[in-house]
Amino acid sequence: MKKNLIGYILAGFFLLSLSILAQNDTYPTKKIKGIEYYVYKVQTSEGIYTIGKKFGVSQSDIKKANPEVENGINPGQELIIPVTKKNIYKTEKANTVQVEFIQHKVTKRQTLFAICRKYNVSQEDIKKYNPQLENGLHEGDILRIPKDSNESKNKYADNPISIHAITPAKSLPTVKDKTYKIHKVQPKETLYSISRTYQVSVDELSILNPESVSQLIVGTELKIPTHLNEKKTIDTQKKPINNNSETDINFEKLFGKTNPAGLNSSKKSIRIAFLLPFLLDNGRTDPTVEKFVDFYAGSLIAIKEAKDRGISMDVFTYDIEKSEQKVQDVLTNPELKTMDFIVGPAYSNQVSFVCDFAKENKINTLIPFTSKVPDVDFNPYLFQFNPGADAELKFATELFTGKFKNTHIIFAEIPNISASDEGNIWAENLKKELAKKHKTFYSFKMTNPDYADFESILNSREKNLIIFNTDKFANVSPFLTSLRALQAQYDVVFYEQYSWLDQEPKKPQSIYLAPFRPQLDNLSLKEYNASFSSFFNWNTATDNPRYDLLGYDLSSYFIALLQSYGSKFNNEIDNFSYTKGIQSQIQFERISKKSGYVNQQLYLGENKSE
Repeated sequence: MKKNLIGYILAGFFLLSLSILAQNDTYPTKKIKGIEYYVYKVQTSEGIYTIGKKFGVSQSDIKKANPEVENGINPGQELIIPVTKKNIYKTEKANTVQVEFIQHKVTKRQTLFAICRKYNVSQEDIKKYNPQLENGLHEGDILRIPKDSNESKNKYADNPISIHAITPAKSLPTVKDKTYKIHKVQPKETLYSISRTYQVSVDELSILNPESVSQLIVGTELKIPTHLNEKKTIDTQKKPINNNSETDINFEKLFGKTNPAGLNSSKKSIRIAFLLPFLLDNGRTDPTVEKFVDFYAGSLIAIKEAKDRGISMDVFTYDIEKSEQKVQDVLTNPELKTMDFIVGPAYSNQVSFVCDFAKENKINTLIPFTSKVPDVDFNPYLFQFNPGADAELKFATELFTGKFKNTHIIFAEIPNISASDEGNIWAENLKKELAKKHKTFYSFKMTNPDYADFESILNSREKNLIIFNTDKFANVSPFLTSLRALQAQYDVVFYEQYSWLDQEPKKPQSIYLAPFRPQLDNLSLKEYNASFSSFFNWNTATDNPRYDLLGYDLSSYFIALLQSYGSKFNNEIDNFSYTKGIQSQIQFERISKKSGYVNQQLYLGENKSE
């Protein structure tokens, strides 16, 4: 049931993306059974979506011509792309255009996305002329940046931004009445602020002034509609949460309820954008989508509760899929610059693009899932929920020198573990911290899964805690059965990575650290579940953690911050007390005045032997 509603959740939440035509490049062609195809070699980090956009063809067209891509594509793989009237390219035999270059020296912590924005070129253009980038971007690298290339002109100058809605929402309204007044754009004005001044929608301005959608220039004269045939007052029982459009939505049909969020527009609305991978255009079902739908559903409940308290909100939702290209396309939307807060993305390969955007536009941004956010060390607009290795190290040190100070700690060192294994690095750092606290511990080199190896180091008079030197469960799994068998003779537990909790085979007793409470308050949970049931037409998840609760807790926390201090709430975090989290009690801290914020709240969980 829930899978069928994924698209419906977002009905009326408009996606803004660039309609980028294929660049005018040189590719060989060949005919197969009378049909002409381009021969294209897949570049690093490209997917079917990116290639389809490049050539102006659909993903299904590419898959039909290349059935083998159903199993994935690899850099260097040759694909055939059907030639259409929309993507007529020059062949290698045609005259080529002379390209001039600018040399750019990569500075410290500079990203490829930032360089693209600086010179107004695409990543594909830069990678094309700098093949060394396959090995990564490094400080001091000299890059060749194409100057005034046809590629860049085609991609950024000639192609308008298109706005479209997910079915079953209606298409954009048209402006039938030709009566309008003139407004001269002033410094710092945006389409959104102008739309609010004249009480019209951004869509109406975009239709009358298409040349100002992608860039609003001071002094430009805009046409402002004065008498629209489109209805001005929208029935609030049918208004979409994202009031960036006047499109009517039948919520009764979608959710079984009339406008479950019930949000209204206001000049003082809090503007939040969600950048999440819903994969609505993906022909094949991706099981990972469900947790992001759950997260979003929980966030909507928090938004509904805020509305009931009289807080007016505008919510914008974007499907950024999983690709770098898609998130870059979405970030070109000028409406994003008017946000008070951004949530997302989910995947680490997209994080740097959003981080750069947040810093450039000074918009506080929540990274809700991944702990791999290197930009958080120097970007004061980032909020990382997943505590990461440093917070876990600090918590574990305090735990093992406090509550577990009388525990017999053993570092079980499995041979041939990579020095770059994050679990290995963490274990070595923990040894150093324990040594500073004068806490005794033992290191034991594992030779095989035989339980006799453990017996030689276990203490029969104390609790024994085993810590392995890896974060990969496959390395640990062979040793767990024999360790489990020793529980009848010894008080023994092992330190478990949170990601291992649902792994097989049966495991011995363990402890773990996580940003989620191991036991939830039954009364709060019962009230939330009742609200969820009245809001959506499917049952809540039972997984640990629950992603709907994560969305609810985080959204409730930041909405309260935004309500109390406005969009510039960074310096108020230390004074802000919020204790209403159901699954997570959030505690953001920064390591320096120039850094972002990382959640430091962790909980100790215990798993009994299975």
